[in-house]
Order: sequence, then structure tokens, then C-alpha cells
Amino acid sequence: VHGIYFTTTLAPSLTARTGSRIQLNCSIDEQSRNGSHILWTKDNARILNGSRININVNNTLVISNALLPDTGNYRCEALAGAQTISTSTRLVVNDVPGSPRHVILFNKKAESVNVFWTFNTGQDHNSPIMAYRIEYRSNHNLTIRVQNVSHPNANNATVKLSPWGSYVFRVAGINDVGIGVRSQWTNAYLTESAVPYTAPKGLKVEGSARYPNRLFVSWVALPGEEQNAPGIGYELFYKLGNMQSYTRINVSNVDIYFINGLQREQSYDVYILPYNQLGNGLKATPIVRGFTSEAPPRSPPANFAAIRITFNSIAVRWEPIPQNFVEGTLRSYTLRIWDVRTPDEVTINNVGSNILVYTYYNLNPYTVYRIEVYGNSRSSGITYAARLTVRTLAAIPGPVRQFTAGSTSVGSVVAANWFPPTNANGVIFGYRLNVSYSLGGRKHDRYGIYLIPGNIHHFTLNHAPRGSYTFTIAAENFAGFGPIRTAQAYAAGDEYAAYDLIATPLSNQRVRLNWRAMKNPVQFEVLIRVAMNDTNWNRYPITAPGKDRMINVDGLDGNKKYYIRVVSVISTGRYATKSSPTNQAYADMSDFEGNLPAFNRAWFVLLFALAIVLALIFIYLVYRQFRNGPVSKESQSAPVVHRAHPRRPPAQEPIGQKGIKFKLPST
Repeated sequence: VHGIYFTTTLAPSLTARTGSRIQLNCSIDEQSRNGSHILWTKDNARILNGSRININVNNTLVISNALLPDTGNYRCEALAGAQTISTSTRLVVNDVPGSPRHVILFNKKAESVNVFWTFNTGQDHNSPIMAYRIEYRSNHNLTIRVQNVSHPNANNATVKLSPWGSYVFRVAGINDVGIGVRSQWTNAYLTESAVPYTAPKGLKVEGSARYPNRLFVSWVALPGEEQNAPGIGYELFYKLGNMQSYTRINVSNVDIYFINGLQREQSYDVYILPYNQLGNGLKATPIVRGFTSEAPPRSPPANFAAIRITFNSIAVRWEPIPQNFVEGTLRSYTLRIWDVRTPDEVTINNVGSNILVYTYYNLNPYTVYRIEVYGNSRSSGITYAARLTVRTLAAIPGPVRQFTAGSTSVGSVVAANWFPPTNANGVIFGYRLNVSYSLGGRKHDRYGIYLIPGNIHHFTLNHAPRGSYTFTIAAENFAGFGPIRTAQAYAAGDEYAAYDLIATPLSNQRVRLNWRAMKNPVQFEVLIRVAMNDTNWNRYPITAPGKDRMINVDGLDGNKKYYIRVVSVISTGRYATKSSPTNQAYADMSDFEGNLPAFNRAWFVLLFALAIVLALIFIYLVYRQFRNGPVSKESQSAPVVHRAHPRRPPAQEPIGQKGIKFKLPST
């Protein structure tokens, strides 16, 4: 009798979020399905089909829109005759925490309050509460501010407040699922009043050439949360630069004021002190100096532009501020520069009013900078700046990082990996990877040059021949190639892959290729390209049988140099399998004479010399023929007459004169 068994069982436990769709699979083998019955239970109670929970024809339990009460122990029982088997799981449906039960304020002070809360049991919704979130706002600032309490067992916290504010609070729990349901806002709590604790910000003091006896003073009024009580106002204090005592003016609740009746072209010190109905504030603004008859220029410098840009410098130029926009005397120019990625890191430089060109050095390559320039007088106030955005040029990139190479356990795959340079100095659009190859201590031969796209940081050689591989890599941007990094790897090799390729020119049109391979593939293919002038490999139409280790390549150009490779074809057909190519063998067709055997070279020289001799003899005979002229018919029929030409007698010399030779008679 065949026993029943499950083909799909339940996992021991399962966690799901409320609202999700849950599917519990329970399947038995096909031979046991006839006469068997599947029963689903939850916490030992049988499950029947309903609006959210259904058991389909495949005995799969499906829960739609899961709720927290769906948490429990689920069991699938299979019954066949007297045999019963079962599989079970613990399903936990969780959610964000529920709302706190009570939120109470106590220990109320002018600048703080304690917030207390409680949670009912089970309000964590099957995911323990890890922290709490207190949210609050005031009548002066409706923005909700947050204070987090990280202790999971906390039930109260102190929140710092400002005087004279009406605050409301609410609390929420936090678990792994997220931020829980917020409580209701508490009743408003009005903190006690106090004098101002802070001073206004942004105090500026400006003069004017059109109103030489006046100073214009402005500041930023205190926000409601910093006023601390009703009746906010400000007192303005000023004095002549060399005087000891200040003059006080109550300017009420304003943020601008004109001081009239001052001396021309003099410096004045000014500060502001706030007050409310409880008294003067605790802090005054810093003292700011202003100059009568003088104000910041009402126009920026004209025609502000970059005149020279390199990879690490920017030169800028501007024209003077029109005189009718200069309030008093133009004292200097201020230049500000910053990287747009770090706007808070600003470099400020001041130059004289007669300087109209400035150069920034030691900048970062291929970086966007913002530069602005404005004129200065001795008076503070609003400045009008000219601004431009400039990108420095690219520089050669830095070296790649963590460049490594190695082979796989099978030994026929060699790979290299790297990370982009820390300093790209531009857009890295590619990597130049050189692969060199050696075997048995022979000098490294160039295996190949590969141009890798800039978004790829790995390289693999499949079916690599046996030998040592040296990888060199350099990143490239528009400025050129960066420094080289080197890594090495050894491959045990694909047994079918060709390796140790040697190219030997035999004539100016033929080259002989020799290589080695451990096992015989189906055949060997030859790839050829012209050195330095061509990047495309062309397949030689003739292949070598798998048992051969040599082939002659014909039809080459004797005036060119070639790179040649051999590829092992392991299988043919629609899905052909090939090894990685061998190293690049170099063939200079003009050097074929040096590859001839010594015997052949001797005969070649002998025949060449004999040809030269025969050519000279032929030229001499032709010359003799033309010198004597053609033989006429008359001369051929006339009798030959030999005429004797008188011979000139030899010159006589005196007896005994040098040059007379004597022949001694024999004795």
C-alpha cells in the first residue's frame, strides 16, 4: 500500500504585515490524492471559507487583507484511510503600534514641561516598541517639532520650551514596522513670560552719498517664540567712533530706522537691545560700524566673465562699477568662490578697487564652481554681486583602486576586477586594459589590448591558455590616461586552448605559425590584423586540423607588419565553442630573409652575384655591337684586304739608363 506524504510543507514560522495577501501551500503526492482529504485548522479550530479566507481547489489557504487577529498556529492535515499526516506554521501578522492610552503634562515650568504616556497591553501589534516620538507645536510656530525617546521602556520625557508660548503635544510609538498611530493633541499649555533671551540678527548700518548726514539702520525682528512676553520693542544705541558714551533711541516695534543729523564722512558704532513689558533683554546685538556719506554700491561690477580656465585654475575679469552707482568712495572688491557641492565652504578674497582681474589656483579638476564679485565701501548694507558658474577642465584621472587578478578553480578562466579612481578628474568613459602573457619564463608577449566601458569594472578571459598573465590598466577621461596599475595571475589553462604562438616570416608574402596545445580540438582558426593601423581582427579562410600545430599563412603584404592569433575551436555547429585567443604574435614581413636557413642564404647570395656578372657581360656585348656599327652588304662581298700599319719605333735610351732590363745568360 502506498503511503501518503507531502510534496510541499509549511515553513515553521511566517511574518506578514496587516493588509497583505498571505498564501499557505500544502500539497500531497499525486498517487495519494484519490481517496485523501485535506483539513485546515487555526489554533485547533477548523477553517471554513469566508469573505477573506479561502481554501482553493489545490488545498492552498489564502488570506486576503490580513488583520492582526489572523495571528495564530495554522495546521494542514492530510487524511487517507487510517493514515494521517500534518504540517504546521506560526503566522504572525504585525503592524505599527497603536495609539497611547493617556498623554498627560506635569511639572510645568516657564521653559520646560514633562510629558507622560501609557500603552495598553497588545498595543505593540506583535512587534515590540523600540522608541517613542513626541510631537509638539506652539501658537507662535505651527511647524510640528519632534523629540525622540530611544528607550523602549520609557513612559515620560522633558521637553524644553520658550516662555510666553501656548503648546500642545501628542505621542506615538515606534517599532520595526514604522511610526505608530499618534495620540490626540493635549490641551494647550501656556508657559510663563520672561524678558527676551536673544538679540535680533542681521544688523546693518548704511550711509548714503545723497544723504551725507544720515545712517540707515536695519535688523531682523525677533520671532514670536523669542519675544517671551507682550510689548516687544527695541532700543537703538549709537555713538561717534571716537566717543565713549552712546545715545539711546527707543524705536518701538520696528526693524528699520534712520539716524539723522550726523556728521559727514564719519564712523558711527551702532547696536540694538530688545525689551518687552517685563524689561530689557539679556543680550544685545554685536556692535556694527557705519560711515556717513558712504554706502555699498547700488550695482554689481559689469561684464563679469571667466577669461581663462584650466584643470586647476580659473581667471576672472570684470569692469568697474559705474560711478553713478557708487555711494561715496569705492574701497575694494570682494570675491567669493565655492564648490556647488559644498556651498557652505566659501573662500573669500579682497582686492583693491583698481584690480579688475583675479586668478584662482589649486582648484579641483572638472568641478563646478560659483564665483561672485561685489564692490565695498566702508559702510555695511545690502551688496549687489555679479555671479557666474564655471567648470574647470578635466585632468588625467587617478589610478584605479583595488586592482586584482586571478583564475578560477577550473584554471581556464582568468579575471581582473577593480574600482574607479578616487579622483576621476572628469568623466571616466573607459579603461585601457593590456594583457601580457608568458610561459616557461619567456619574455612577456602582448596578449591583447581591451577598451572597457567606464561603467564596467571587471574583465574575464574564458578558455584561457596555460601560462602567466600580467594585467595593466589605466582609467581614461577627456584629458587622457591616468597612472597604470598592474596585477598578475596564473592559469592552469584550457587543455584545448592554443598557447606559445610563434610567427616566422618565410617570404614577403608567407608566414609560418607554430603553437602548442595539450589536447586536440576540432580545428584551429587564425586571426590577423595589420599592426598599428587596424583594430579589427580578420579570420584567415584556411583552418588547421586539430592534430596540427603549424600552418602557413599566405597572401600577406610584404610592406606591412601584422599581429596574428590562433583560436582553438572546441566544438562546431550552431552553438560553437571556442577558446580564448593566443597571445599576439608579431610578424614583420620585411624580415623574412633573416628567417631563411644558412644554406639557402648562401645560395641566394651566390646566385645574386652570378646574375650581376651575366648582366655586365650582356651590357658589354651590346656596347661593342653598337660601337663597331652595322656590317654593310658591300663589305660582305668585297675581298678582305689586310693593310699593314707602320709601327712607331720604340724610343731610344742611353746605354745604362735606368729602365733597361737585361737577361742574364745561363751558365
